[in-house]
Amino acid sequence: MFNRISHKIKLIGKKGLDILFRPAGTTQGKWMEAIFLGALFIIGLLHWGYFLNWFNNRFELGDWHNIVEPFLVFLTNAVRSGQLPLQGDSPLFAHGRYLAYPNSPLSPQILLLRFIDPAKYVLINLWIFFTIGFISLLLIRRRYHLSLASFTAVFLLFNFNGHITAHYAVGHMEWVGYFLLPFFVLLVLQMLEGGKNGWGWVFSMALIMLALNLQGAVHFPLWCMVFLLLLAVFQPRYWVPVIKVIIVSVLLSMIRILPPAIEYYKGGGIHFIFGFLSVSHMFDSFLVLHPPYILDTPSGQIGGWEVDYYLGLIGFMFMIYFGVIRNWVNEKSYRILYFPMLVMAFFSLGDAFRPIFNSHIPFMDSQRAPTRFILIPVVFLIILASIQLQNWIKDRNNDDWMERVAVLFGLVFIGYDLFEHSRAWRLSNFSTNVLERFTDVVRVPLVNRPDPPYTISIIAGLTVTVLVSIVLALLTLRERKITAPKS
Repeated sequence: MFNRISHKIKLIGKKGLDILFRPAGTTQGKWMEAIFLGALFIIGLLHWGYFLNWFNNRFELGDWHNIVEPFLVFLTNAVRSGQLPLQGDSPLFAHGRYLAYPNSPLSPQILLLRFIDPAKYVLINLWIFFTIGFISLLLIRRRYHLSLASFTAVFLLFNFNGHITAHYAVGHMEWVGYFLLPFFVLLVLQMLEGGKNGWGWVFSMALIMLALNLQGAVHFPLWCMVFLLLLAVFQPRYWVPVIKVIIVSVLLSMIRILPPAIEYYKGGGIHFIFGFLSVSHMFDSFLVLHPPYILDTPSGQIGGWEVDYYLGLIGFMFMIYFGVIRNWVNEKSYRILYFPMLVMAFFSLGDAFRPIFNSHIPFMDSQRAPTRFILIPVVFLIILASIQLQNWIKDRNNDDWMERVAVLFGLVFIGYDLFEHSRAWRLSNFSTNVLERFTDVVRVPLVNRPDPPYTISIIAGLTVTVLVSIVLALLTLRERKITAPKS
């Protein structure tokens, strides 16, 4: 009797491990995969609901009050009155030109504000982009044949690491653009793998940059372009596609670039803040769970969210071993990626970026927080690590249940650490020692003042964006016709 039960348990355990570590070969196996992926997706939705205190955001902390609430109140007034969101009147609107703020959102989902209040919008908007990010990870899973175990690793580390959670906690709502980064990684890996990088590839990359700019995630396109430029510096054969992407991306995003450029052509007036205090401080940002805090630096105080990339010990070891060591050994075509990563890591340290910040190079004076530069390398390393984990699983093609169980425990430890970080940083856990609480009511009525330079910049930017999108679409269609196989 006992032996029969024990044998049955072993069979169930083996079948479960096969589902997690091997591609599904049966209809039942595919259904189990779908259920598992659906469970991960629901976990993500629940995480962000818990993290943001569901629909109870009172916009009383930091940038939630000073930036997010004024933007959302203004947009609510605009969409409910049927007016264009052009000018607003509020002490929190420095110059009143809404579209001249680089971080102001202007994408289709703002129409939801016609039906829901800003507190609900914040979470629903995040859910929308988490869903888009989940789809992008599924595309990576399909391209690189990731098992459920490998996919779970990238799912956890990409969606719940310290950078995205800490930045969202303090009101950086434009950081929803983060969830678009896997598309950028996919296109870069496609180029490195010798794939086509013609007009279709250029158009796809430019659309990602436009989508980022429309969320107000103005920093992300700049980091992506810098990464591509550095890639071309170290591997000159990529100069042509990279230059194409940069020029086309700027032109396609002109609707979001030109109005701020007119407003801030003399500079944004922001002050540079210190980067990581040392290399060991950089490692600390991945390994040590710090609750919300203020950090003293030689340039003054900065928020702890600017130096938080928490992955936990197991997550960090996973990223380094599989994303750096094994990837360097096994994927020669990817080695070039590490040189842009190292350059961006160097400029994230201390005052290393300050000379460039003060150089008057266009857009460089907008990057006052150099610790953010390593975000693109981190996303690459997390994705590369999941691919290499899958290659390791494939190479170890055996029935050693102990290795598989060890991997599962590693995933559990990663998930536990990341959840503890989220619990520490969730919106309801901030103290007044970290962020000031505001109680005043924010009102941003729409105004209609004559402003020819602003109006012209919007019309010109929109015109360029539309014309370039049409040209790129035609070039892409023409390219597909030429390259399509003849019947």
